[in-house]
Amino acid sequence: MDLMVDLEGLGTGPETTILTIAAQEFDPLERGRLGRDFYVRVSLESQEGRSIEQGTIDWWATQPDIVKQEAFSEEDRIPLQEALQGLHRIMWHSKRVWAQGPTYDMNILEHAYKSLQMPLPWKYYSVRDSRTVFGLAPNLQTYPASHHALEDCRRQIDLLWDTLEYFKIKELK
Repeated sequence: MDLMVDLEGLGTGPETTILTIAAQEFDPLERGRLGRDFYVRVSLESQEGRSIEQGTIDWWATQPDIVKQEAFSEEDRIPLQEALQGLHRIMWHSKRVWAQGPTYDMNILEHAYKSLQMPLPWKYYSVRDSRTVFGLAPNLQTYPASHHALEDCRRQIDLLWDTLEYFKIKELK
């Protein structure tokens, strides 16, 4: 199975502080076929030295209360190292790892793994960009991000299925 990854953070650079991490297993060629999912809130205290950008804090302030509550809730937060270990368990065997613009999600995750001297659970050649695929079919309906990382993974999977079906894709490399 493939894996869609999404995270929410407090900046845009690779060293940004991570709020939440999500992943959803799926078969890109079989609509509706989902596997395991993963969702964690990461404790801010475990990310000493990671950055926070004022512009991103200001952006979060404009989001609906339910979105802010989910992202910033202190409930059930775990240390970054534990979160990355959990992600590793679901990611390491994935055929492809998708992200909505991998220069955000994957760069931040790579920086986090390396800063904790942990091995990356993906191969560089397995990363795919769902946003680029969606852009190939600009007339397909899109849906706004919810900024709940797991919901956004599932939304991105639906859009990927729509696009692959639109182009009648039966195989991926």
